[in-house]
Amino acid sequence: MNELNAPTPGSRVYPNLPQAFGLLGIVILLLTLLSVPIQFIGTALEFSAAQQPLVLAIANTVAIGLTLLWGVKRANASWREIFPLTPINSSLLLPMMLTIIGMNILLSECDNLLRLVLPVPEWLADLMKGLFDPSKGIWASVLALVIVAPVTEELLFRGLILRGLLGNFTVRQALLFSALLFALLHMNPWQFISAAIAGVLFGWWFVETRSLWPCLFGHALHNGLPVIAISLLQLEIPGYTTELTSAVEFQPLWFNALGVILTFAGISLTKNHFQKLREARAESTNTFFRDSGPTPR
Repeated sequence: MNELNAPTPGSRVYPNLPQAFGLLGIVILLLTLLSVPIQFIGTALEFSAAQQPLVLAIANTVAIGLTLLWGVKRANASWREIFPLTPINSSLLLPMMLTIIGMNILLSECDNLLRLVLPVPEWLADLMKGLFDPSKGIWASVLALVIVAPVTEELLFRGLILRGLLGNFTVRQALLFSALLFALLHMNPWQFISAAIAGVLFGWWFVETRSLWPCLFGHALHNGLPVIAISLLQLEIPGYTTELTSAVEFQPLWFNALGVILTFAGISLTKNHFQKLREARAESTNTFFRDSGPTPR
């Protein structure tokens, strides 16, 4: 881990862990309150509003947006400090893409294993199906899953929350706590493991690059892969594109092997890039101190 991002002893940065749980509670409370008028409108118009990607995108934006406004005000820091968007080297995109695609495949199989012992309730299966249903408009799915969710959630969890936790804990502790909070936001066990693992990965990228761009890219790609596979390409891969309401199927062996290879290759290449980045930073720091030393008389 990049120890340059370790907290300063005695520092007090908002939010600490209880405050971070408080921010999560505000988001969940707002989403719950918003569900009441959404349900009422859906009943009045005789359609399932909760299954509409556009409706979910609006609710997500309002709930997390208001929470961010509250949190930024309490953090007493500029938006640029809390949400750094430092440009990254484009050579990072390929290994990050490989990691996301491989991880997406493997987490899908983990989900199949969980569904084998803990079936997904019908209401949740219908909700997830609605997000990828081409009949509801593919661009609505893209807006909700590939744009709104990554932007709002990364600003909250890898921006505001992780920044605060890095100021109160070690890097590893901050990553684990922020990933746990991110997983809890999804409020169901079927998405918990995937969200937690993705949260650790995106947090690692943020710590190493000091930028939210990799997190936004990875989150958007992770959410967009099912949209591409199901709605655009209309692929039929057992266990991957199978509906949640169907009987549990496992993915083909070759598909899982592909996931392992892509994940391993992506993480290895990313780690090598980060190592070079740290060395370049260290060299830059050493050069600065050499150049700023006492002038010979």
